[in-house]
Amino acid sequence: MCVSWSAHFHHPRRIYWKTPQEGGCTIKTVIYLDVLLLVNFLVAYLLLQAAGVLTGQRAAFARMLTGSVCAAVSALILFAPELSYPVQIMYKLATALAIAALTFGWRDKLRLLAAACWYAALNILLAGLVVLIIFQTGTTLLQTGNLAVYLRVSPLLLLGLSGLCCGAVEVGLRFFRRRPAKQETVGLEFELCGTCIHLRAMLDTGCHLTDPITCMPVLVVSLTDAGSRLPPEVRQFLASWFAGGDKTDPPAGAQLRLIPCSTAAQRSLLPGFAVRNIGLITKTGVLQLGRTAIAFAPESFGDPQYEALYGSDFL
Repeated sequence: MCVSWSAHFHHPRRIYWKTPQEGGCTIKTVIYLDVLLLVNFLVAYLLLQAAGVLTGQRAAFARMLTGSVCAAVSALILFAPELSYPVQIMYKLATALAIAALTFGWRDKLRLLAAACWYAALNILLAGLVVLIIFQTGTTLLQTGNLAVYLRVSPLLLLGLSGLCCGAVEVGLRFFRRRPAKQETVGLEFELCGTCIHLRAMLDTGCHLTDPITCMPVLVVSLTDAGSRLPPEVRQFLASWFAGGDKTDPPAGAQLRLIPCSTAAQRSLLPGFAVRNIGLITKTGVLQLGRTAIAFAPESFGDPQYEALYGSDFL
């Protein structure tokens, strides 16, 4: 069995024979290629599942198979001669990133890097568990090469320890997972094209949109949820914008803003308007938050309790 963050494992068999020149014994390690590939495939599948849980990603079954096959094939580096240290490092980094990218995709670079790091860490944890067992049993069959650690252990033991790592991840996340905070909404009001509009907004800690002109935080309003409250000319302009029609001039009295928006899937510009004030509706009256802008998203936020989102730096 060999351990590295590219999930290389095998179960070698040692053969001893006499050399006529020295009269001693020579040791030869025989590696079963089918066992090497199969065990690496199964171990990688388990550890990739755990990495996905830790990073909040769920890969399709076909992608899981592809990433596991890549991990198994990468174990063939065992048959290469000893490489230089920089080449070994580059190979490990490249294979870890390739396995994570094939499994979880590469659109979100940060999540890809997180998945690759967790996958590497779980491999190192697995290696540590195996080494611990070897030290406890007194086994001396341990070798290293090309940044891989060769350990003579049962494949069933290795798969059992891999399952233990995955189980520990699941139990740990369930035990330490915080209860979701109660969603609290606030009432906001603003004037657009002479119409006073009242909306309910919810805090979204991942909302960090800002007006590129004033650099102030922006309120994101769902056109689907709040469209009936908007002036007809504003609603018509936004509907034409999201339909991909010819870009017309904004309604009279409205100052168009284009708000940069980046998501895991794409980057885009959301249409919006500058407003003089957004007021926070409180029990004692309306608290003016100052001049800012409003951006519009075409999709619904999926909850009838609110029609807009604001970031932690908005209020």
